[in-house]
Amino acid sequence: MSIFSPSMHAMRWMLALVAVVVAALAGHHVGAKRERSLLATELSAHQSSVAELETNYQQQLTQLRAQRDVADASNETLQQQLKEIKAQALEQKSIQRLYEKIEGSDVSTGLGIDTVTRVDNDDGRPSELHVTVVQARGRDRVKGQIGLALIGEKDGTNWREVVVDVSDSDAPRFDMRFFQTLVVPLPDDDILIDIVEIEVNPDGNRHKSFSYEAAWSGILEE
Repeated sequence: MSIFSPSMHAMRWMLALVAVVVAALAGHHVGAKRERSLLATELSAHQSSVAELETNYQQQLTQLRAQRDVADASNETLQQQLKEIKAQALEQKSIQRLYEKIEGSDVSTGLGIDTVTRVDNDDGRPSELHVTVVQARGRDRVKGQIGLALIGEKDGTNWREVVVDVSDSDAPRFDMRFFQTLVVPLPDDDILIDIVEIEVNPDGNRHKSFSYEAAWSGILEE
């Protein structure tokens, strides 16, 4: 036997060492695989949890947005209703004031102009005049019509324009016992108005015709 041949004892130790190394490597591989599997499971569970949270968040966000929209709509409706109630209250007060004025003992019997208000269009120009004719302390119906003219300045010169003549067949007509508001469209001109002239011509002989003037600066927007 050669002096360089390993002894049986040495070979056994080498085989045992190889077996230990192989077992260690195998154990490490199995452990790593198991660890990766656990990490994959935890990651999948975490992703599912995040997806569930995202779904719940989107559902809650949708519900909150819907509630907000309902609240906004309700608030807008309430604001509109409040505006209408205020307008009705003002109208009732105006009507009450008119009746008190009409029935007042210090008011002369006959026809008169109570108020003149204007309505502006979108660009701020006056488009209509609303003229309220009243019959003070009267019970019988009265009919008639009105005419309207504007006095002011146009193109740097004094100017007067008859918007509607009181004798025209298409002049605004009233038919009332106590009061009535008539609408007169205004011309779409670039004019500087100073005075509004109103002619009132009742039918029959019970009331006399009369003229009424109002300063434009005192005419409020309706």
